[in-house]
Order: sequence, then structure tokens, then C-alpha cells
Amino acid sequence: MVKRLFLMLAVILIAGTLGLGEGKKAQAGSYSVRGVWVSCFEYKSVGLCTKSEKQFRANANKLFYNIKASGCNTVYFHVRAFDDAIYPSSSFPWSKYLLNKGAAPSFDPLKILISYAHKYGLQFHAWMNPYRVTYKKVLDPAKASTTERIVSQVREIINRYSVDGIHFDDYFYPTNEKKYNKVKKEKRMANINAMVMRVYNTIKAKKKKLQFGISPAGDVSYCEKIGADVKTWMSKKGYVDYIIPQIYWSNNYLLHGKKTAMFDERFAKWQSLNKRDVPMYIGLALYKAGERLKPDPGWKKSSYNIATQLDRIKAGNSEGYALFSYTDLYRSGAAKEVRHYLSKIMSLKLNKKKKTIRAGKKFKLKASVSPLRCQKKIKWKSSNKKKATVTKKGVVKAKKKGKVKIYAYCGSIKKCCVVKIGAKKKKKKKSRKK
Repeated sequence: MVKRLFLMLAVILIAGTLGLGEGKKAQAGSYSVRGVWVSCFEYKSVGLCTKSEKQFRANANKLFYNIKASGCNTVYFHVRAFDDAIYPSSSFPWSKYLLNKGAAPSFDPLKILISYAHKYGLQFHAWMNPYRVTYKKVLDPAKASTTERIVSQVREIINRYSVDGIHFDDYFYPTNEKKYNKVKKEKRMANINAMVMRVYNTIKAKKKKLQFGISPAGDVSYCEKIGADVKTWMSKKGYVDYIIPQIYWSNNYLLHGKKTAMFDERFAKWQSLNKRDVPMYIGLALYKAGERLKPDPGWKKSSYNIATQLDRIKAGNSEGYALFSYTDLYRSGAAKEVRHYLSKIMSLKLNKKKKTIRAGKKFKLKASVSPLRCQKKIKWKSSNKKKATVTKKGVVKAKKKGKVKIYAYCGSIKKCCVVKIGAKKKKKKKSRKK
């Protein structure tokens, strides 16, 4: 009897251990998606409001080069901010934020932007505000004509442009209009869900690999208040391919005067909601870096907020992040925060991990650092100088038979190449002719 109980207990413990390996909390996250938002309010500062196509191309090229150099691989680019378009549309007016002295460009900005994003290997997601017309006016989510208008623009974009996805942000039912305040929460969510499903199905009918994602506000209660049914999106199929909750707080937030680890708390909440394990990337508030904010003093007190949040992301079964927004990557007030962020995602690669060579021979090791903004001096070191030496330029000279490790250092990162050294090749004696 005792033996049987012991065996049963052992089986339960083994099963529990195996189950833990499969469980969501046991999985490590990644930075597979390293995104950044480019908003309509940044067009002017990055030089996109120009009549000259040549100048537009030059500035677009610089924009995406800088994004790539900052370690990003995905761009969420504003194409519809206020029921408008940044391309020649048959149904929607030109975005006023792209106009130059009121004049629309004579070329197709969106086509050029996508081409340069792809040139640098970046994914391009067309970012849309579905309902907003002005800051005070929105399209009524309850009307079928509203949904049809949104879907028609989605269809226009995916039929005409080689985008990698369609992306919605956090603007749904407004909170500042009395007529919408009378609509019950359940009805709001039903109306928004109907639109989201239509968009999702429209995208998948075009191409199954096309992505559709939404970036809701970081407060789940607020999401539901404005009609964003995030619990359904993350538990049922047919709504989104990915989700980017905007967790725009530090871990030094003052809630009712008490210091609160707000980022960690909100992150844990979103993890618990993700029943279907939808790819989840975390929206990070780079725009707050270095700013003095009364309710959230952490952004001024520390320059490691983003770097620490990346640690949480990697430890918490999330697949990446998105930074808001592009210009903050180069803002002087955020410089320290950006430097620590770049150090966190920096990687070092060697062209060889192993090498076999004879004593007396040389070979060159090459090291590459990414992202491009992390370019630092590479330092080299041999584990045994009697067996092999290495120069400042990575040239290894094998001296004595044996095994040695050659290290490349960049900041706190190091990589190793194991060198196996054979004996010198004996020279053949020349035979004398008689």
C-alpha cells in the first residue's frame, strides 16, 4: 500500500513538472518584434511635408535607416489619423499633416514609404484611427455606414499597397460626447466587435499572411468603457493576429500618493487575460523618458525604465515591444534612456565559432555589432597567449599545438571562438640527385 502511494506521488510530481514546461508562465519571452510608431504629428519634423519627390525620397530613406539603426524591425506608420489618407485616395481627403502650404504632393507618399521600409528589411503596418474625424467628432460606431467606410479604406490599402499589416490604435467610443455616454458598455463592445471582425475577415480574404493588430489603452477597465473588448479579442479567434497594450507607466508611479509598480501590475494583468496566447507586444512610453511628471516621477528619477521593462517582457512570455514614438529615439531629453535601451538589445556576432589551424599560421576573426547605433570598439583577448595571440584587428596567430579560446568583447557582451591548433607541418627533405 505504501509502495503504491509512493509510485502515485512520483507520477503526479513528474506530470506536474512536465505540465510546468508547457504552461504559459514557464515560457520565456523574446524581442522578435521590435516596433516603433511614426505618427502624423512627426511628418513635418522628419521632412515628409515637401513638394519635391526627390527630397521626400531622401528624407524617407533617412527615416527608415534611423529606425533600422535603432534596433527596430517593425514600423507602425500613420496612414489614417482623422478619416483621411497619406496617399491619393478615391474616397478620403489628403491628410492635412502631409500637405505643404496646403498643397498635396504630386506623387504617392505611401508607395515610397513602404518601398524604403522594405529596403531596410522593416515590416510596414498601416496604422489607422478607425473612428476619429476631428478631436471633437467621431464616426458613430453603431452605424453600418461607419463600419463600411472603415472597411472600404482597409480594402483600398491592402489592394493597392504591399503593406505587411493593418494596425488600429486605442481610439474607439469617445468619452467627451454626451450622446455616446448613454450607450451601455455591452452595446459599445458589440458594435466595436462587429467592426473588428469585418476588418479581420476582409484582410484574411485578401491574404492570410497579412496581419491585423490593435494597440489598446493599458488600463483594461478604460478599454471596456470605450468599447474595446480586449478580453474577447484575446480569448476567441477571428478578431486580431496580435495585440499591443500601451503600458505607459513606470514602476515608480504614485497611486493615491503611494509608490506603485504600475508597469509590472498592468503587465501581469494583460498576461492573465491572454487566454489564447495571442502574440502580444508591449507598447512602451519612450515619449515620457526624462520628463518630469507629477503622477509618474519614475521617468525623471531613472534612465533605466525602458531597459528594465524589456527585462520584464523577456521574462514574461511576450514576443516584443513597440516604442512611442520615433522622434523620441533621437530626442536629447531621452538620450540616457535610449542608450540603456540600445545596450539591452545589443548583440555581437563572430564569423567563426570554431577554427582548426596549424601552428605558425594566421587567420582573421570578424565581429559585427547590432543595432548600428551600438557600434563600439571591439576588444580582443586570447585565453593563452603562449598558444595563440590576437591583434586589435582580430588577426589570430597560432603559435603552439593545443586548444585556445579567442574572445571578442563589446561593452558587457563577449563571444568566443574555439581554436584548435595542430603541429607545424614538417618540411620534406629534398633528395640529392646522383
